[in-house]
Amino acid sequence: MKKFILITLSIITVLTLSACNGGIEKTDKKPVTRVRFIHDDPTPYNVNLQNLEYLEYLNFNNPVVTIKIDQLGEIKIQLFPTVAPNTVNSFIKYIQDEAYTSNEFHRVVNGFMIQAGRLVDPSCTIQGEMSNNDIENDLSHVKGVLSMARVGGNYDSASSQFFIVAAPAVFLDREYAAFGGVVEGFYIVDYLAALQADTSESPQVPIIIESITVDLKGYTPEDPICIQ
Repeated sequence: MKKFILITLSIITVLTLSACNGGIEKTDKKPVTRVRFIHDDPTPYNVNLQNLEYLEYLNFNNPVVTIKIDQLGEIKIQLFPTVAPNTVNSFIKYIQDEAYTSNEFHRVVNGFMIQAGRLVDPSCTIQGEMSNNDIENDLSHVKGVLSMARVGGNYDSASSQFFIVAAPAVFLDREYAAFGGVVEGFYIVDYLAALQADTSESPQVPIIIESITVDLKGYTPEDPICIQ
C-alpha cells in the first residue's frame, strides 16, 4: 500500500561542498518541515470513478476545480451546478478572485473531513442550498463530496469556507449544501485528514494551498446571489 512519511528536519548547520575550492562550506539553516511521500503500491488509491456513490452527478461538462497543495500535489473536484447552482457560482467567484491563494486547510478531522477557505473578510454570504432550508439537494455527504461550511444553526451563513468529506457523513445531509465531488487525489484527502493534532482539530503542520483554479468546461457562471 502507499505509505506517507512526515519528516521534520531541524538543521542547524549544513555542510555543503564548495564548488570554488573543493572545501566544505558552513551554511546556517532554520528548522524546516517537509512532507514526503513514499510510494510502495499505489493500487488502493487508483479510484475507479464508476464506483463513486455520486457517479450520477459526474459530467464532462461540469466545471473542474484543481486545489494545489504545497509539497503534496493536487485534488481535482467536479462542481455540480445542477445540484446547487448559486453555491457553485459563489465558489467559482472566490476562485476567480484568487481569494484562496496561500489559504490553508485549517481544520482536519480524521475519519470525518478536511476544511479550508477561511478568509478575514468574505465577500459574499449565500443562502444554504439544502433540504432543511427548503431547497432540494439530494447529493449525500459520502466520501469525496465537497460541501459548504456555515455558522452554527444559521442555514444562510455560508460564505468562503468549504470542506471535503473524508468518510461517509450522511448525518450532514439536509443540513449542509453539498455541491461537488472529488475525482482525483483521494489519497491526499486521506492523508490530510490523518494530520489531525492530538489535542485539537488543527493539523499537526500547516497545510498550505498554493492555488485553487477552475476549468469551466464551457459552463458560464452567473454572479452569485449574496445575502450580504
